[in-house]
Parts: sequence; structure tokens; C-alpha cells
Amino acid sequence: MRAVPVSDGIWWVGGVDWNLRDFHGYETPRGTTYNAYLVIGKDQVALIDTVKTAFVPELLSRIAEVVDPSEIDLIVVNHVEPDHNSGLRHVMAACPNARVVASKAGVPSVAEYHDGLTVDEVGPDDVIDLGGKTLRFMPMPMVHWPDSMFTYCAESATLMPNDAFGQHMASAERFADEVGLDLAVEELGIYFANILMPVAKMVGKAVDKVVAAGWKLDVIAPSHGVIWRGEGIGRAIGAYETWCANTLKDKAVIVYATMWGSTDSLAKAIADGMVAAGIDVSLYDLSVTPIATVTADLLDARAIVIGSPTLHHGMLYKVAGYMQYLAGVKPVGRLGAAFGSFGWGGGATKQITERLEAIGLTMCAEPFTEKFRPTTDDLDAAQEWGGVVAKAIKDAGASAPADA
Repeated sequence: MRAVPVSDGIWWVGGVDWNLRDFHGYETPRGTTYNAYLVIGKDQVALIDTVKTAFVPELLSRIAEVVDPSEIDLIVVNHVEPDHNSGLRHVMAACPNARVVASKAGVPSVAEYHDGLTVDEVGPDDVIDLGGKTLRFMPMPMVHWPDSMFTYCAESATLMPNDAFGQHMASAERFADEVGLDLAVEELGIYFANILMPVAKMVGKAVDKVVAAGWKLDVIAPSHGVIWRGEGIGRAIGAYETWCANTLKDKAVIVYATMWGSTDSLAKAIADGMVAAGIDVSLYDLSVTPIATVTADLLDARAIVIGSPTLHHGMLYKVAGYMQYLAGVKPVGRLGAAFGSFGWGGGATKQITERLEAIGLTMCAEPFTEKFRPTTDDLDAAQEWGGVVAKAIKDAGASAPADA
């Protein structure tokens, strides 16, 4: 795969990780990319971001298709995390004259990561003129680390925002419209839910800052996945605005694990009761569904309903593990409810309830628990309980602010 022109004077030269299947516990069945960009001016050449160490040979090979790596004068580190920064020293060995710049928070982090490397600070008042191409910088703390920064080239109307607007998706194509906008936006949502949901407010402010700056955007070139241009820019920004505003629907995500099928039967009966009450429902068995998929469905769901049988007086480990993951992504403004089955001793629904409350969800119904294999009457009761949760969802939706 060769270097690819992104916009006037800007080239994609990153790496494609076809075989990545896990990113911090977030399943990545489509792999990912580590995007880096060359900006070619009349006087200087800049490299925006680097790559994971193993992909440095790919990066340098693609750079060499455009310029000799030794001609690079500037390396911009938009984010210190190793998937973008760990290969920096190896890249610098091929770019002996390059100066490294980062945000104020990024300077000490990059220096520490690379054993005292000299790094210069850039900020919103700085403009670096490459000769007919200028670079501007907008520090974006907590989008999604304190050091995060956006870099913008006005002459090419290209924004390089690192992890913002990214997706974990490896492909031979470099642009969202080439892989299909629907697929690209779907992957954008999965990435947002699993990586950026905890900092959604900060991401929303970042988008507002870019709009307020009046930066023309012909291209948004993130650090992972495909690049946005044309109609894709509006699709991507519109999706971000919706997710950052935490716009929720009368929808529930039912998540569970089962041992002998009892909790599975209850989950399906509960879903039937909610659907009959007019609530949109997604149903996921954690033993067969990637947690990244489950979490992405929470982006617009007003409630999460979690079920588990009792094992050793507590939840099954898959449910307990997902609860820990859920605590990390911090879905705010949601309702929660717990259900499950047990044999000789209970405890799972109590643990689920306590954990959901600790995460910050509002419990909207008493836990629903049945002993042994559910009878027909038990399943009828589960449907009724689903109706109770559905009513709470509708009531919450009716009382929510119009712009929530």
C-alpha cells in the first residue's frame, strides 16, 4: 500500500494494523490504522503524528515515496499514547534534523516517555509557516488525554485531530466515502462509545471550539481509521453533536449472561414486555456478543437492564467484567434495572443494583429474581416487570429537556 494524497500538499503515510483484535478490552474485529500525515511546504516538511513502534518501517517506507525522511523538519505529537508516539525515537533516527513539538501538557509527557527528549511547546497562538502551508494548533485537554491537541492546515483546509473522529477499521481505502459512509459512521459510533463517551462533554466543547475558530474543513484526517471529506464531514460532525449532547431515545439495552438458560428465558420475556409497551429493545448475551458492540448501543439508549444468575453469591464473571467496563465508559443520565435467577442462594441482582448505582445510574424498578427454571407464570411476571421498566423509560423521556 502506497502513500496517499489527502489534500493539497498533505499525504497519508501511516500504518495499517490488519490483525489488531483488542484495544484495551475493546474488540476490534476490523483491525485499525495508525494514521500519520506529511505536510509539504515550499521551505519545510512536517510529519503530523507517528505510529506504533512495530509500524515504523511502514511509515518510513511511505514517507520515502514522497520525500526523503531526512528532509523532515518538524514532527508534531498530537497525543502521547503509544499507538501514536511509541515509534517516535525510531522515526527521529531517520529524521536527524527534525524538531519535535507538542502541547503544553504534552511536552513533559513526550520527554518522559522518550528519556529526556527535547520537545518544544506549541499552543493556540502559534503558527508554523512551512512555506505556503501553515500549521495552527489547538490544545484539546481530555480529548481524550490531558496532552491531546488538534493540528490544522488552513491552506489545505485540513484538520488533523488525532483520536477525535477516529474509528478502529483497517482497510485498503483511506476515505470514508470509499468504504461507505454508513459503515464509517457505524464504526465512528463504536469508537466514540468505547473510547470517548467518558469525556463526551469535553469532546463537545472541542467541536464547538473548531466551529468558533471558523476553520474551513474540507478534510478531517483522524489518527485511526478512514478520513472524512465531502458529505462525510457533515455526517461525522452531526453524529458527534448528537452523542456529545447525550441525546437519548425511549430504548433499553438488555445485557445478560446465563448458566442453564433460566436468565436467558427471563431476558427474552422482559424484552417482550418492553416491546409490547412501545420501547425499542436490544438484547445481548455477553457470552457471544463483543462488549464494544453492547456499549455502542448505549449511545442513544435511556436504560440498561442487566441480568445474571447467582454463582457463589454473586454475578457471573462475564457480567461482573462488563460492569467494570461500564464503570469506565461512564454512561450518564441513564436508568438501570437488574434481573436474574438463582438456585439455592441469591445475591447477583443485589450486586448488580449496587454496582449500577455506584456507576451513577438511576434504578427504575425493584430487581426481578426467580428461582430455578422459570414457569409460565414466572415468564408472565417477567413480561409485566418489563412493562414497569418501559413505563419508567417513557416517563423519563417525557420529562427530559428537549435538548437533552
